[in-house]
Amino acid sequence: MTHPPQPEAADAVEVLIVEDDALNVRLLEQVCRSAGYRTRVARDGVEGLEAVEAKIPDLMLLDVMMPRLDGYGVLERLRARAEWVNIPVVMVTAVQNDDARTRCIDLGADDYVTKPFRIAELRDRMRSTLEMSRFKMSLLG
Repeated sequence: MTHPPQPEAADAVEVLIVEDDALNVRLLEQVCRSAGYRTRVARDGVEGLEAVEAKIPDLMLLDVMMPRLDGYGVLERLRARAEWVNIPVVMVTAVQNDDARTRCIDLGADDYVTKPFRIAELRDRMRSTLEMSRFKMSLLG
């Protein structure tokens, strides 16, 4: 089976998946790999921040409900540090109410996708979030 050619920029993209459910991790890894992205995984918010500390990802897929530190706490900490403030974050969560969506966006999430999601939609949202991040960074210099 041959795969369609991926854009060159995808080769360098690393996605940090911060998710506690093993099945969701596998699915998100498959979605990322099908888009040509490399992945790292953190199983909760604390591990997610440790992973960012070790190496800043190009994009983060972040769950809301996790043990030790939830997605809200991760967003608060990301946006509080100058070197992390521009990490693009797509929330991927089962929390489907408007209050959670609004809270995530207010805390600095770039997008919000609810589970279950359509794979093509998530891939498109990841791509557009990366494009917006690159554009924003080009404006910042």
